[in-house]
Amino acid sequence: MSPFNSQGLASDLGQFRFRTASARKFSFLAFGDSGADSDEQQTLVQLMAAEQDISMVVHLGDLAYPDGTFEQLQDAYFGVNFPLMRRLPFFTTPGNHEYNTDSAAPYLAGVAAPECGVPAVDLGRYYSFNWGNAHFVSVDSNLLPTSRAAAMLAWLDADLAATERHWRIVFLHHTPYPTGYHLGDPICAAVQQFVNPIVERRGVQLLLAGHEHGYERTLPLAGGQPASASSPSTTYVVTGGGGGALETVGSSSQTAISVQAFHYLRVDVDGQTLTLSAIGLDGGEIDQVTLGASSQMAIDSVLSKGDYTPMVAPGSLVAISGRNLAPANAVSAGYPLPAGLGGVSLKAAGRPVPLVSVSSTQIQAQIPYGVSGPVTLEVSTPNGFASAAITVSAVAPSLLEIVSQNGLITGANPARPGGGVSLYLTGLGEVQGGMESGHAASLASIPAVSPVEVWLGSLRLEPRFAGMAQGHAGVYRVDVAIPRDLPDGVYAVRVVAGGVGSRPANLDVVSRGRGDLNDRARSKVRS
Repeated sequence: MSPFNSQGLASDLGQFRFRTASARKFSFLAFGDSGADSDEQQTLVQLMAAEQDISMVVHLGDLAYPDGTFEQLQDAYFGVNFPLMRRLPFFTTPGNHEYNTDSAAPYLAGVAAPECGVPAVDLGRYYSFNWGNAHFVSVDSNLLPTSRAAAMLAWLDADLAATERHWRIVFLHHTPYPTGYHLGDPICAAVQQFVNPIVERRGVQLLLAGHEHGYERTLPLAGGQPASASSPSTTYVVTGGGGGALETVGSSSQTAISVQAFHYLRVDVDGQTLTLSAIGLDGGEIDQVTLGASSQMAIDSVLSKGDYTPMVAPGSLVAISGRNLAPANAVSAGYPLPAGLGGVSLKAAGRPVPLVSVSSTQIQAQIPYGVSGPVTLEVSTPNGFASAAITVSAVAPSLLEIVSQNGLITGANPARPGGGVSLYLTGLGEVQGGMESGHAASLASIPAVSPVEVWLGSLRLEPRFAGMAQGHAGVYRVDVAIPRDLPDGVYAVRVVAGGVGSRPANLDVVSRGRGDLNDRARSKVRS
């Protein structure tokens, strides 16, 4: 008998079905780091179950927290994903948490993978398969620090060299380009050192990973550097927001977009075009990018830099995603932010928009002060012109990060009862006395016009200060004190400005003297 509980398949065979692969057009879902059996995981499964015309699911590892045992896999993987599994095949790769139990033995007992010339000792740990005009390869990144890595890498090189499919997609657990919680992870570094050269040499256009609990996408890369639109390149995507506790994300010179959000991916393959869409908890689109598309210029989305929602306000920092938005990458040298950068200029309601950075797939900018209501955003480059309609609200609070006197708040550096924290955000709108767009605040005491309050769970906190963050453009600071009698825990924190609330973020609060023990326990579950 299987170690996993039966779902009574023989009693209801009519509800189980599958879709055969099309030679040209198909769609699949992808996500990772889901195995927490959380409310967010349940919501994402319901959204994915409602997706139409899906052929299969790719899972990027960490199927069941904390240790990938038989019982945990039954509850957090097979049980939760049953609405998908009854009609879609799953193709998985093992995460680091699966390896916590007998070198992933429970995981291997629950998967049936193609053999594909893999050594007998590693059957199920890595494999490949074809679907339509795409070749998929699952790589076990957990093996990279072991003596079996050389055999796996040689197999990967030979497998990719042998395929004739147009699309080549590699998936594994450890991302080669972590930007946040897993910066410095030696296995991530090993992926970049040993897997990336094979992937790029063999023409892989897309690499999917997890491990970081959020959404991250690089620019098209070759040799670790952004590549021109006409050059062969690989796009690296992290989809680790499947239900496990979210973690801090960051950015690097390779980053196109990074978002701390629960989500899944829908990937649509149509001939020589592949469109990847990241879908959030509310069913809305966090990001979309098309690989293999024509050179036509277009704006796909305009989102707040904090929580990547369409809500923006005067002074908001925004990420404008699209195609062929700039002829080359360029970053502002400082303040004031320029109205033209790398041959790119941007206007909102006819007013110049200060630019932070530009690339072919994303422009980061600041919505000018004094703009409100429905407006047209226009981008002009030597390659063409594109526009998008946006609505600028009075306020649109959007959290960027939370810090204390000890630095960035994380699981390893929690807030303390009785201590103070500063919430940095964008979207608080106009400030008293006015502010010139693109200019950094020169004073530490420029308050926002709209009234601001902070909610810590169900507890309302009165800010000590709410206004511009000195030395920055478009960044605001809200200072609050953590109550001395607040019990230890993880609290949902929101900033409400003028009656409009930000999306909540997690705030760890731990008493002094208990931090070391709590940090070790939290690290085991979240990493």
